[in-house]
Amino acid sequence: MINKTILGEILKQIQRENDIALYCHTNPDGDALGSMLALRLALTRKGKQVATYCDSTVPRKYTCLMGSECISMPDKRVHKLAISIDCSDLDRLGQCMKSYLSAKSQIAIDHHASHKKFADTTLVDAKAAACAEIVFQLIKQLRALDKDVAALLMAGLVTDSGCFAFSNTTRQTHAIACELMDLGIDTHDIIYRVYRSTDINRFRLKTRVLSKAKFDLDDAIAYIVFTKEDFAATDTSVADTEGIVSELIDIDSVQVAYALCEVNERAYKLSIRTKDAIDASEIARQFGGGGHLNAAGCRINGDPLEIIEKLTKLAKDRII
Repeated sequence: MINKTILGEILKQIQRENDIALYCHTNPDGDALGSMLALRLALTRKGKQVATYCDSTVPRKYTCLMGSECISMPDKRVHKLAISIDCSDLDRLGQCMKSYLSAKSQIAIDHHASHKKFADTTLVDAKAAACAEIVFQLIKQLRALDKDVAALLMAGLVTDSGCFAFSNTTRQTHAIACELMDLGIDTHDIIYRVYRSTDINRFRLKTRVLSKAKFDLDDAIAYIVFTKEDFAATDTSVADTEGIVSELIDIDSVQVAYALCEVNERAYKLSIRTKDAIDASEIARQFGGGGHLNAAGCRINGDPLEIIEKLTKLAKDRII
C-alpha cells in the first residue's frame, strides 16, 4: 500500500522545484526506463526542467520508448532535486551516484522489499508489481496523465509483471492497466515491442547459452553462464541477457534458476529466479544484492565454478 503522506510530501517538493534530475539503475529494464521516462514527460509538460540519467546505454529493445534518446550520463551540474526510480540500493546508481548525492535534496521511489534507505524522502511500496504502479499514482496526483505518459507506464507494468503473468501481479496492477488502456494506448504494440520482440543476435545468444544449461538436484536447480566469448560470437552485450533466465524457471521441475553474466574478468552479474516461497532476494543478500521474492540479483566476484558451487548449496539448503 502506498504511503499517501509521503506521496503528498513528494508532490510538494516537486511543485517547489523547477530543476529536477531523474535517475534509474544501471543495466536498466523496461520498468526503470518506462517509469523514469513517464515521470520525465509528465514533469516536462508541467513546465519543469528535467534531466534523465543512467550510467548504462539504453538496451536496443527499449529505444522505442519516447524520450529514451534524452537519457545520458550526468554532467557537472548540481540539481535542486534528484529522484531515483526503481533503485533498491545507492550502489545501483553506478557512476551516477555522485551526481545524485550532490543535489540539494533526494527522493527515492521504489518497489523492492530489499530497499536500503539512502534518500531524504523514500516512497517504497513492496506490494507493487512494478515501480510504474507507484509513479502512476504520483503522476495522477500531478494531473499529468495523458496517452503518451500512459504508454510509458504500460511498458513498465508489462516488463515487471511478466506481461501480467508473474505472481507479483495484483488486482491493482490490472486496475491501473485498464485505466491506462482507457487513454487509448496501443497495448498490443507496447507488449510486442518491450516484452515479446527480439532481434536475431539476441535470439542466437539465447539459444547458444541455453543449450549449455546445467541442472542439479534432480533438475530442481538450473543455471546458465554468459561469457565474453558468447557475446563476441553473437555480437551482443550484457544488456541482451535480460529475461533469459526466466526460460529456466519456466521448466516444471526447476525451483531455483541462476544466470551468471560475465562483465569483467572474475566479475559477474547474477540473476536469480525462484518459485513459490523460495526467497530469491534472501539468496541475493548473501552477496550484497537484493530484489523481490521470486526475482533478485547482485554482482559477484570470483571463479565461476566456485560461485556456482556456492549458489548450488544455497539453493539446496532452501529446497531440501
